[in-house]
Amino acid sequence: MQVVIGQVCSEDASHLKPVIGKYAAPNPDNEDLVPPISANSHKSCAKMGLNHPQLARMLCPVKHLAKYSKDSQGTCKKLQSREIKMHALVWLAMVYSSAIPGEDFDHTQVQKGLLNGYLIK
Repeated sequence: MQVVIGQVCSEDASHLKPVIGKYAAPNPDNEDLVPPISANSHKSCAKMGLNHPQLARMLCPVKHLAKYSKDSQGTCKKLQSREIKMHALVWLAMVYSSAIPGEDFDHTQVQKGLLNGYLIK
């Protein structure tokens, strides 16, 4: 049963890959992600998630955004190596309001802007 569930989830997610650039862009009517993600390019798909500068910021745990802003490449390496943990109990930058995910995050008022990110609205 678990194998079937995994296959269904995989098939569902694969349909998003060609259009993720449009959905993830802050202002999709005016601009795409930079660098753009092409539906027909395997090289482009390899630059998704933590390998894409804009998507990596969105996926960064919000409490590590200050580190990410100072050293994005170093923070991404720590995320990829799991030195910085990404798990269900950590809020990602993309769930907070602002044009740049997590930009307005205030660690003293964690709930301010929570679940108001443009991807969630």
